[in-house]
Amino acid sequence: MGNMTFDTKIKLNNGVEMPLVGYSTEIVGRMAFHDQTRKEIIAEAIEAGYRRFEIVESDDCQRALGDAIRESGIPREEFFLSCKPQIADIRDFRYYYAFEEILAQLQMDFVDLYSVYWPQEKVFYGYPEEWQRKAWVRFQDIYKEGRVRAIGLCHFQIPHIEKILNDPDTKIMPAVNQDQFLPLYSNKKVRQYCSEKGIIFGALNEEDETRILKKPKYREFENPGLRPSGFYEKSTMLKEIGESVGKSIPQVINRWILQHGALLNIKAVGREQMEEEKDIFDFILSEADMAKIDAVNLDFRVGYDPEHIDF
Repeated sequence: MGNMTFDTKIKLNNGVEMPLVGYSTEIVGRMAFHDQTRKEIIAEAIEAGYRRFEIVESDDCQRALGDAIRESGIPREEFFLSCKPQIADIRDFRYYYAFEEILAQLQMDFVDLYSVYWPQEKVFYGYPEEWQRKAWVRFQDIYKEGRVRAIGLCHFQIPHIEKILNDPDTKIMPAVNQDQFLPLYSNKKVRQYCSEKGIIFGALNEEDETRILKKPKYREFENPGLRPSGFYEKSTMLKEIGESVGKSIPQVINRWILQHGALLNIKAVGREQMEEEKDIFDFILSEADMAKIDAVNLDFRVGYDPEHIDF
């Protein structure tokens, strides 16, 4: 991906264009509990130029996001909204109704990307009753209705994606697959597989919350369930690379993600941090620096393993 800018868009396998850089509301849902506060944080992100927003239904930011977009005065068509249903909705065969709920909360007629969240068995296997059809078939139905511009996957590994692609009921290719991607977990095989199949790979960075919440300003929101590794902020190698290009360690990691051809989701609270996180288009990491960062991979995944989920 050469000549990238903050406004760069990539074309999905169905021709839809998707912004390369997005803003995740996950951290907003964790840090603020009132819709007004959430709306104000999201409004700052809009003012900072973000147009792609990643939401998970369980983060409960849909109302705040919808209100912030309407109050911005910017046409809905200039935004790209990517959403995922709650895990329980997949488990209980409510993926179609979950979509209706998301639209109602957003007060919108469509979203741009609707993704299956985690590869549970009910994604692949339905039951005889019509309403209990497998999740991917239901997602295809929503796509055919024209209320979503693309459908995708989240946390799917190669065997899971193969099940989707080899299923005779699959008529529409997944456009995107998002999964964890950080220096300690380079996820190379999944990234390469997605590239070969024409599926855009998106990075989900599970450790970003820890870095943000450790800031004194936000310490009151600290979640004891988060698991910091401390590797990135203490890495001499990343610090030296950052100093050589005049950037912070988070900026170096963000640039590394983009230079690997992955979608970038930014988690930031406060205008200063929102601006800093996206200030990554005036430098390029050399091949040598990219190789140094690649070399620290330990296949260390934070959180649930998609191959062994128990929910």
